[in-house]
Amino acid sequence: MQEKKKKPLFSAKFHENLYQVICTAVCFLVAALCIYPLLYTLAVSFAKPEDINYSFLIPIPTKVTLYSYIQVFTVSSFLGRAIAVSVFRTAVGTVLSVLLTAILAYAMARKNLPGRRYFMYLMIFIIIFNGGLIPTYLVVKSVGLLDNIWVYIFPNLINAWNVIIIKQSMEGIPAEVEESAMLDGVNDWQNFSAVVLPMSMPVIAAISIFTLVFQWNSWYDAMLYVSPAASHLWPLQYYATISMNNLNQVNNADIGSLENILGIKDVDNMSIKMALTIVTTLPILCIYPFFQKYFTKGVYLGAVKG
Repeated sequence: MQEKKKKPLFSAKFHENLYQVICTAVCFLVAALCIYPLLYTLAVSFAKPEDINYSFLIPIPTKVTLYSYIQVFTVSSFLGRAIAVSVFRTAVGTVLSVLLTAILAYAMARKNLPGRRYFMYLMIFIIIFNGGLIPTYLVVKSVGLLDNIWVYIFPNLINAWNVIIIKQSMEGIPAEVEESAMLDGVNDWQNFSAVVLPMSMPVIAAISIFTLVFQWNSWYDAMLYVSPAASHLWPLQYYATISMNNLNQVNNADIGSLENILGIKDVDNMSIKMALTIVTTLPILCIYPFFQKYFTKGVYLGAVKG
């Protein structure tokens, strides 16, 4: 007589529901840890730290004022230029970098490319090793890019890691699709632009937002390659860095009638610092959600296909 199998204490559905609850709780916790610094930064930018009321741990300013933002936008004529420089380097740098990276990835994805394996080895070598700061500076100087706005774009045109990601995605496109296009008489450029590129849009979009964020947030290259004599070429992030190191000068700036309107003579340095942070991060925060849906799909395709 066969023994009856013991029923599990909890059903499979219970375990699945428990798993979903735990995952949801962890996601909410991680989201809270990410959002809280942003909420604190936003609150302090509108009030002094001592005027923040923590209701259920959420920072809420009790005395709201725009004085810190007024100081940021009126104390210097460089802010408008810095925003324009950042917009230029972000737009032009992202478009050129993604386009050239995709073209190189398309070439490396061709199985009939001579030396294809060695190009792949070269990409991996570039990811692991780089030329170093001093050799890079000497190269930039020798080609005349110091104090030049194109110094933000040319050295970052090709990213070896992005090349490999896009290459892997393109190799996952069925060969029959490209063969059908070739039978219709298209050349390699038409095949790239009309067939391969549209089918690789998820990974292209993911790489585009990564490149966009990198270009917008970059400030170190401005410190290295752009002298104070060419301060009109400073991007917004480097301008914010310089301003945060001179907060007393910003805070004590005379803005005339605005003081009489607001009834405030100065504002806490921390509030100005937080206002600068919001100004420099707000554009990316507005753009980022529209591309988020491409991240998982695009990077996943580039990582597993090949």
